[in-house]
Amino acid sequence: MKRKLIKQASQAYTVTLPVDWIRQNNLDKTLEVDINSFEKSLVITNPGNVAKKKAKLSIDNFDIRNLWSKFNALYASGVDEIEITSSKEISNLIREAINEDIGYALVSQDKGVYIVKDLGGGNNQDIDEIFKQVFQIVLMFYDSAIEDIFGKEKETKESLEKRDKEINKFCLFLQRQINKMSYADHVRGRVLFTYSFALEKIGDEILRLWRTNIEHKISKTEKIREVVNLSRKSLDLVFDFYYNLGSDLGEKIYHLKDKARKELLSLSKIDGKTSRFLHYAIQIIEDAADLTHLNLMKNL
Repeated sequence: MKRKLIKQASQAYTVTLPVDWIRQNNLDKTLEVDINSFEKSLVITNPGNVAKKKAKLSIDNFDIRNLWSKFNALYASGVDEIEITSSKEISNLIREAINEDIGYALVSQDKGVYIVKDLGGGNNQDIDEIFKQVFQIVLMFYDSAIEDIFGKEKETKESLEKRDKEINKFCLFLQRQINKMSYADHVRGRVLFTYSFALEKIGDEILRLWRTNIEHKISKTEKIREVVNLSRKSLDLVFDFYYNLGSDLGEKIYHLKDKARKELLSLSKIDGKTSRFLHYAIQIIEDAADLTHLNLMKNL
């Protein structure tokens, strides 16, 4: 929508705000809003309670995967309440589908209408602290994978699926919190969201590495272990680089990536399954190196 600028006697300019937004956020002339400017953008934010976002879904022929995908997309985008209509009884299907969405709960159902709400709140939580916790969860996931792969190998594909759901749960929560915030600097908002997707992707690569070992019982040599250890170290470096941009950590990450590639090339006579296993370890390093680019975009 467009609004005309109104010149005031004091040389200042005013602009009217949409009345629907005022009502939705329970604002009146006694309250204040936050105004932030960045280049061509001006962001006006209600510093109090965030307006609730609602969505509607009509469901009759969805399976659990499709329903899960839709709920996760709405959750990550910041929707607080979903109204679902269906001619079938789907309460258990809904509960299963929202299992990975922190705070979401099925709060009511009546005559084919189901209401899912976010009961968690916390829309103004510190993004940096959430990011730190999610990154540390990914690091712990990789530590557990290495310990099992090069140790007693007790994990199963079923137990891995449960671990993966926990990673996805917190990555989705990070994406949701980012979308709940308002950024005058649009680049920063997009960079943070891209970063959250990158962390989820790294978690998926760790899962594939671990699952490949479970399925094929990879024969591990010291050189193979060295490639995996370099992969894990790359995540430590990029985590530190997020908070210490002025250091030489970025260069160290690229140097480590080159070293891992050389280690891989020095391996001879490896079978296809081992090659796939190592591919995931190298991909984690590649993804970690890509995160240095996002760090620079965010901070320079």
